[in-house]
Formats: sequence, structure tokens, C-alpha cells
Amino acid sequence: MSTVMHAISRLLPCPVVFISTAHNEKRDIMTATAMFVSEQDPLLTVSIAKDHLTGKLIERSGMFTLIIASEGQEELAMKLGSVRGDKEDKFEFFSIRTLPAETGMPLIPADAAAWFACRVMNRQEIDGYYVLLARVLEQKDFGRSPLLWYNDSLYGLKSL
Repeated sequence: MSTVMHAISRLLPCPVVFISTAHNEKRDIMTATAMFVSEQDPLLTVSIAKDHLTGKLIERSGMFTLIIASEGQEELAMKLGSVRGDKEDKFEFFSIRTLPAETGMPLIPADAAAWFACRVMNRQEIDGYYVLLARVLEQKDFGRSPLLWYNDSLYGLKSL
């Protein structure tokens, strides 16, 4: 990608999200971004590196939990990309506090703004990534201010 294109893409604000996955005894979490496709029929889209553990677990399970990061989770958002899930259990490595675990469900970091349990509806492979279209099956809003990424910086979202 050219430097000019990279600089321009930074002008598109996006939510900071964590994608948490689990399948059998394996689990992973990563920082990502997401966007909604439809609110009425709740559909979201995310992109995942195909060769990372998160992508492999989603491919096997067909499910993931998308967690909207909140203000106060800036450090966690930056740390998660520094370690590969196939090398370390990120939940243990970073001592991530989580909500009480539900059997068969991915872990959710405490203090998140919201979470969405998602089932993959469609997957497109593009240049080493999976672009996933997912249906929201269940959700919970904790009423915390979400974290946004814009022009290489993190921001909290406040109403005007």
C-alpha cells in the first residue's frame, strides 16, 4: 500500500474492538475494528488475519464474541497486538480480568463498553485475511463510553 493511501485511511474513524474466540481447549483475543452492516437484522463485519489463532478458531467454531473496548482499555488494546495467541495465552499473559465465564463462550474482558455474540454468516478470503459477515445473536451494553481509533490515536466517544 502506498504511504499516501495509508495516511488517508487513518482519517476514517473506527471503533476499537476485541475479538474473543474459543474452540475446544483453545482461546484467543485480539484487537480489531468492526462496522455494522444492518441494524434491523443485526449484522456486523470484521476482518481477521487468516493465519492467526483467532482466525483459525473462528473458522473451526463459526462463532466469536465482538467486544467494544471502553475508555480505560487503551493499554489492553495496544498490548494484544504485541503477542501471538499461538505462542501465549493472552488472557493469562496479560492477566486480563474477565466477566464470569459461561461454558463454551469466549471470555469477555471486564470493563468493556458492550459485547456481541456473533455467528459467521459469510466469509471472503482477501490477501491473507478473512472478511467476515456475522449475525449478532445476543448482546449486552454496559453503558460505558466506547474507544475509537482516529488518525493513529485513541479517543473516547462523548455526546455533543
